[in-house]
Parts: sequence; C-alpha cells; structure tokens
Amino acid sequence: MIIELRPYQQELYRTTYDKLFNKGVKKLCVVLPTGGGKSILIAKLAQDLPGRTLILTHRIEILQQNSEWLRGACILTAKENTLRYDAKIVIAMVQTTFARIKKYGTKYLGEFDNIILDEVQILIFEKVFGLYDYNKLIGFTGTPVLNKKIYSTIDDVEYVQDYTLSEIFDDIAEGMETQDLIELGYLVQDYNIVLNLPDFDKLKESDSAPDGYTLKSLNTVYGNSASLKMLREAYYTYGQGKKTLLFNASTSINKKVYDSFKKLGLNVKMFDTVNETDINPETDKPYTRDEIINWFRTQRDAILINTNVFTTGFDVEDVEVIIVNRATKSLSLWIQMVGRGSRTTNAIYKDTFTVVDLGQNIHEHGIWSLKRNWRKWFFPQPPRRKHKSDLFDTWECGSCGAYNITGDTICSACGSPKENAVVKEGRAKKLKDGTLEAVGAMPLPKATSIIKYCKSINEGSNFAFLLLERKIVDLFVHYNVQPDFYQRNRTKFAKRVLEIYRPIYFGIIRSDLPGARKKLTTQVNRVLTKIDKIYAI
Repeated sequence: MIIELRPYQQELYRTTYDKLFNKGVKKLCVVLPTGGGKSILIAKLAQDLPGRTLILTHRIEILQQNSEWLRGACILTAKENTLRYDAKIVIAMVQTTFARIKKYGTKYLGEFDNIILDEVQILIFEKVFGLYDYNKLIGFTGTPVLNKKIYSTIDDVEYVQDYTLSEIFDDIAEGMETQDLIELGYLVQDYNIVLNLPDFDKLKESDSAPDGYTLKSLNTVYGNSASLKMLREAYYTYGQGKKTLLFNASTSINKKVYDSFKKLGLNVKMFDTVNETDINPETDKPYTRDEIINWFRTQRDAILINTNVFTTGFDVEDVEVIIVNRATKSLSLWIQMVGRGSRTTNAIYKDTFTVVDLGQNIHEHGIWSLKRNWRKWFFPQPPRRKHKSDLFDTWECGSCGAYNITGDTICSACGSPKENAVVKEGRAKKLKDGTLEAVGAMPLPKATSIIKYCKSINEGSNFAFLLLERKIVDLFVHYNVQPDFYQRNRTKFAKRVLEIYRPIYFGIIRSDLPGARKKLTTQVNRVLTKIDKIYAI
C-alpha cells in the first residue's frame, strides 16, 4: 500500500528517520498533536524501517486505525490472531501480547528489530518492550507528559519529582504545533468558556492522585446539587441540540449527571467501567461500548457521558461541544479530552468547536491550542517538597483559611478553635456563585469556509445564507448577551450584525453557488428577527 504523507508529516518523518539512523538515537519519542495523523506516520515508518517491526497499542480503536494503513500486517488481539513468523509488521494489543508472552515466552511472537508504541504516555508498554532486545524503540504521542511521580526522602523531608519520558527515551522529535495545523485547515479552532469560581481552591491537592486532587474532594465539589445546576446551565447555554462529549471526574459523578440529564428528557447515554448502561431494546442487554459509540455517531443531539474512556483513539468527527466537568492537574489528560472535538468534518458546518471548562483547567494549563515547548516536559525538573495534604490529614480553619494537622484542636496560624473549620456544606453553597466567561474572542464566520462547505455537500446559496444566519445567532448565545442589555442597545447590535453580515453576503452572492440572489436588507432583517425573539422583543 502506497502511503502519501502531508507536507508537515513528511517533515516530521524526515526528522525522525534522521535521528534514528544518521544521529544514532536508539530510543526516540515522536510528538504530533491530536488529530495530526499519527497512525499514517506510524504506518509509513513501519513500512520503511529495516527488519521486523512490532506496533503496540492499548485501545482497539487505535489498533483498527493503524491496521487500516497496513493492510498486509498481522493482527494480535484477544479476538483476532493472524500472526505469522515471516510477517514484517505485527500490530498487537499490549494486554494480549503480555498475556501470550507470559504463557508461551517471547518466542510466541518471534524477535523484532523495531518496536513502535502508540500513545506512549499511557505507560503500560514497558512490560512488553522491556522483554525484547530491539534495535530501535519509537514512541508516538500527542502529549509527552506523564501522570507519574518519583518520591524521595532527604533529611526526613519528603520530596516529589515528575517522572518524564526521558526516563524511557533518549531524545524527542517534535512535529507541527496544534495552532499551525488549525491555520492549515487540518484541525478546527477551539472556542473556550471557563467557569470562574472564587473558592475553587477548596479542592484538596494530592501529588499521588492521578488528577492531582483527592477523589473525595472531587466528588464533594462536583457531586453536589449546586454543581449539577451549573452543569445544566452550561449545557443549555452552549451545548443544547449539539453533539456533546462530557467528561466527569468519577463514575459516581457520572451517574448523578446521567440521572440529572435523563430527567430533563435529553438524548443522553453514559459509559464507564462501573455503572450499568441503558438497555438496548434490540438485544435486551446493556449497550456495549461499540453500540454506544455507534449511537453517538448517528445522533445529531447526542450527549455522551464518561470519565477517562473516550480520551484516546476516539474519533467522532462531528462533535461540536466538549464539556470538562472536572479539574485535573494532568496536562496530558486535559489536551486529550479537549482534542476529541478538534476533527474536521463535512457532516456538519463546523468551523469551531466549543470547550466548556468547569474545572478552571484553562487557568492551570492554558487553552488546548496553545503553543507549548514539549522539551520542557520531556526532560526532568528538580524535585519539590511533597504537598502538605499528602503528608498529613488536614482541616481548614474557617477564620483564616490555614491548613492544620488532624488532631490539633487550635489553628496554628490564628488560634481559632477547630469548631470553626470549613465544612463541606459551606463549600457546596459557594459553588452557586460561579460565572461562565468566554476566554478570548469567538471567531467570526467566514465566507470562504461557508462556501467551501456548501460545495462539499452540493448545497446552494440558500443553504449558505441559512448557515450564516445560524452562526450570527450563535455569537449572541456564546457571548451570553443579557436580555436587558440587548434591549437597551438594540440599535447598536443591529449595526454590528450588518457589519458582520455584509462582507460574507457579498462573498456568497459573487460565488458560483447555485440559487436565487437575496437582498441584503431582507437577509439582515431575518437575522435580527430571530435574535429579537430570543430576547423577547
């Protein structure tokens, strides 16, 4: 199979090959953003590498993506085994491979000159590649950041240090940045909404927890009625009627969110490893993972609730809204979750996708499309003192906010008694004070992208004007324009709508899209009439 790479993929391929074979790097980490096409790059490399190559994955969806580009490769999963000893390329699930090696030894698969790891940040591959005497080890990832710590004690003081991929690989090869791929049209621009909470620091940090916060505090903050109310408000404001992927911090929160949305009559399903899913009427059994994914693909207004299930290898291109109903200290997880909405598609008109951040992750990590220096995360940073709440159980003083060791009855900072400690109910009530705010400007509609989309689906100018109308109405929704403010400034808003509409209008009527011409004033008035209805004018 002839594999043709995009220009930016060709450049990364040349860099990768140069480091491996001209500069003598044995173990190389290759970084390409989510949606940049790692599967095709892996396939091209596997075809060209001298000797026999093993490609290891941890998700069946990723294995299927890789195998599409390598039709002649052998497959090893729990359900499929086409293994041949003369096969140049073997694509395998890491769990299945480890089980077979444990039972039969490495001879079961034979020897390999090269081992390629897909989504290497998951950190479950070493139990397999550590058993082989390979020539080259190549790990692919969109986020070379790990959720693992190294602990040490010096002079009775505990320290923690981030475990980095430099512990596994000798060097890093970086591909094109996310924002550059957006500007080239390979990915869709993110538009971000963040929930600002004045008391968000009530979450208890933990260096040993995967999210960087204790599960108990995450459940407390996100499992109460006030947080559920804020989540519903966020969905109705930014996601209503749109295909939405919703991430929670735990399976218990999943269930509460699911029950809340189901009562509202929304088109919602949930998938995790604990809660039983809806019953499929065709089989009279709970929906399987594949059945839920197929449902999500076909439902225009679907809401899919999960924890960490659909973060990698999950490509539903027409997702319009990502709601992150959790806080995480993991940059890798943040990027993986949000990246699920970045795919381009002709299924709908999608020039942006909306990110609703209910965990202030944008303040912690920056927006998804931010340019990042991955070498900073690849190489280790100096150790830091372990967080106090990891060393002791603590209580928080209600008078001054200081943390105190459990067992102490008086605050060490201000002398107030422990009875003044902050209680869970107090935290929950404060969550109602949060505000949803836009981060940066929402991109304005463009004539070129609307015309291009209409041509791709064989629609004419009438449909183009309808899309433009919807996009302008969306601007008012996304900027959360208040009714009284709109009513007082209706004349100014009408002028602004005309300013936005006019250049796109002329772009459409001067294009070769079929359809009757429309009068500018008529079209603008149609838009204003719809906006007036929203604000009850």
